[in-house]
Amino acid sequence: MSSAPAPAAEGAEAPPAKGGPKMIILGAVAGLVLGGGVGAFVIAPKMGGGAAHAAEATDEHAAAEGDHGPPAATAVHHIENLVINPASTNGARFLLVTTTIVAKDEGAAAELKDRDAEIRDRIVTLLGSRTIEQLSDPATRDVLKGDLAAAIGALFKEGTVKRILLPQFVIQ
Repeated sequence: MSSAPAPAAEGAEAPPAKGGPKMIILGAVAGLVLGGGVGAFVIAPKMGGGAAHAAEATDEHAAAEGDHGPPAATAVHHIENLVINPASTNGARFLLVTTTIVAKDEGAAAELKDRDAEIRDRIVTLLGSRTIEQLSDPATRDVLKGDLAAAIGALFKEGTVKRILLPQFVIQ
């Protein structure tokens, strides 16, 4: 019998490297710090700060267009989740749309709210007359917004409707 150690059997674990537990703790701390950073800078703005960021973006967009009046968020009328059957689909396809109408002031926004049914009718009529091809082309989206502004604006005094936004536009 020899006093030399026997060779390690296959599948046997090698002895732990120097500083094993310290490296595990250091790795865990680094993972927590990295996870906290990702959470703070990537996930948190999407969860809570999204509305504030959207309001800032709207204000910046209005300033870029030369509109120096009050923020658009104070004089708007929302029409949410209208379901429309586009032309030539025989009810097999639909458009789900949310429309935001930016009014000149709070009084105009109140008038828009009072005539909500008429506005909805104009939106359904206009969008329902368009085909899927016309609605799905992103290049014509600004033309569509202009047509909606003209159709809705015809119900009110000139200048009541400043612009139309389409924050939700889903074709199925």
